[in-house]
Amino acid sequence: MQWVQKSKKDVWQTPPEVYEPIADAHGGIDTDPCAGRGTEIAERNIRPPENGLAQPWVGVVFMNPPFSNKTEWLEKAVEESQRQAVDVVYVLTPDSTDVASWWHEYIAAHAPVTWFATSRVNFIDPETGEQASGVSFNTAISVFGEAPQQLLRHWDEEGDLVYRPQNAGWSV
Repeated sequence: MQWVQKSKKDVWQTPPEVYEPIADAHGGIDTDPCAGRGTEIAERNIRPPENGLAQPWVGVVFMNPPFSNKTEWLEKAVEESQRQAVDVVYVLTPDSTDVASWWHEYIAAHAPVTWFATSRVNFIDPETGEQASGVSFNTAISVFGEAPQQLLRHWDEEGDLVYRPQNAGWSV
């Protein structure tokens, strides 16, 4: 099985200000199953022709999945987050909380924490290396597993942090 790009925006890359706080809080990122051409976010960057959906993930995982195919990637994130070899999975998605088809099935039902960025993320166009302006949506990072307190404090200062106690085994 090989991933096929459906949209030019499917290969837009994550700017460092999005993943660096995660890497700093964990002392690095172990796996990026959706790595773009030339990106080096993690120790292991899975990029085409390899398929991150068909590979096992390990440790701290960060992914910016192709937004045209987020359902498959979210399903895999839930599955991988329950494996012993995975510590935590961070998933960058549009903040489309009204989309019951994927948001409520995967994120609201499984991620104990979601961070909503205060302003829109300007992704990097891999062809030019420039940040692409004019993104028509905001983004969120959902956490499948437990995030370090220092990261949660940082996110709380930089946006809107939503906790779902039922997904973390916490009681309210």
